[in-house]
Amino acid sequence: MVAVIQLPIALGASVGGQLFDATGYRSTFVASTAVLLPAASLAFTTPRAQARQAA
Repeated sequence: MVAVIQLPIALGASVGGQLFDATGYRSTFVASTAVLLPAASLAFTTPRAQARQAA
């Protein structure tokens, strides 16, 4: 369980650092937006789908 949590932290820092070094600070915001939007979409749709199945 700890490894599952620590791996994204390490990957995020590594990928973010590479993006920052290669193209500047703005690319880190674009990359975080690219991850945030699908994650937010899943977060909003998943509970509703589970509630419909339970009913």
